[in-house]
Amino acid sequence: MHKLILFIKTYQPDFERAYKLLDSIDDFNKDNIPVVISVNDEHFDLLKSDCFEKYTVYKDSDITKTTITEGWRYQQIIKCNVHKLNICENYVAIDSDSLFIKDFYISDFMFDENTPYTIMQESKDLLEMTERLKMDSKTIFFKRALRDARPFFGNKGKEWDYGPSPYIWNCNVWRHFNEVFLKELNTDFDAFFSQIDQKSYSPSDCVIYGEYLLKTRLIDILPIGSLFKVYHYKKQYKIERKQLNIEQLRNIYLGVIYQSNWQKEKKKWFLF
Repeated sequence: MHKLILFIKTYQPDFERAYKLLDSIDDFNKDNIPVVISVNDEHFDLLKSDCFEKYTVYKDSDITKTTITEGWRYQQIIKCNVHKLNICENYVAIDSDSLFIKDFYISDFMFDENTPYTIMQESKDLLEMTERLKMDSKTIFFKRALRDARPFFGNKGKEWDYGPSPYIWNCNVWRHFNEVFLKELNTDFDAFFSQIDQKSYSPSDCVIYGEYLLKTRLIDILPIGSLFKVYHYKKQYKIERKQLNIEQLRNIYLGVIYQSNWQKEKKKWFLF
């Protein structure tokens, strides 16, 4: 069993972005951390043949089956159930619209052989940006998702941001959530997702993981900030693109994410 893998959930509309991500992993993965890809069943045979040669590829149904079909919720269900494969103890869940920009090692994700870092921060830089864009930082997406999910876990205190992606997740935390917490509620993963208010940005996989870890302390919590620089909004990128070049970003982050919901509109903006 692997101590750590890189896990990518993708589907046919995101294949081109996923291929660029995989190229960046090939360039910068200095410890040869195993790469595992999961693909929608109906798109499985459309993936490039060399992906099957270079990486481990699963159909989504090999991981879990779900009645949830809405795209963004569906992919969260798949990502949260990687523990069912019994192939790793920890995994880095990476979205297809991500790119590594510098050499990375197991030590970027693991404190020691057994303990992963946890993305857990107040994200004040992001809150500043939302105010700069004349958005309400009190209702930013991660706070809304947290407020929807936190009552299920009984946690108090700071409104933590357990992102952005990539996330570092421990399989035993997800397994315990399924086999203990959900069992005590006499429910399953799909039903629990449906219980959370879906009017805002919920449910959020990283919030569920983070709040459950905060509740149970199943592993030591060693908080770190963002692994990647994330451009959440087009207006944000317009403001920031001239402030830090790619070499400067490499001094701070392992990678960059240009959100896929607007990435295709302005390809000429991007650093890659």
